[in-house]
Amino acid sequence: MTMTDLDHFSKIIERVAAKHGIALTDDDPILMIHTLNEILLEENIKAHQVLLNNFRSTLEENINQWSQATENKANSLLQASSRNTNLLTEQIINSCFESIDQKIESGFNEKIKEIATIVRNTRQAAIINLLATGLFFIAVLVMVLVF
Repeated sequence: MTMTDLDHFSKIIERVAAKHGIALTDDDPILMIHTLNEILLEENIKAHQVLLNNFRSTLEENINQWSQATENKANSLLQASSRNTNLLTEQIINSCFESIDQKIESGFNEKIKEIATIVRNTRQAAIINLLATGLFFIAVLVMVLVF
């Protein structure tokens, strides 16, 4: 036994004597049970430390797996969001182009109608001018024949 063991046992002997009024000797079986309890506690502490280390390793491994799974899920969500954004942008652009095409076509059709109206009016004016010219020639011919 070392000196610290003797000091430890002397403190135990003093404590038992003070609390229970019983004097123990250095070779008392109760001290042997106390020593066995200390040995069991030390082994228990070591076993708990091993279990704690194993649990820590398992926990770290699970955290890494969860982190990787979360990162993969976030990346897939980001890609899906990007695809949806691109699709939506493409749809909006196509819609804008369709709207522009319709406005151009409607403006073009209006201009064609205006031109057709102008052509119709010009044609009518030309016909009226032609008739007026014909009447004028007839009037001149009547005047030449009459006089």
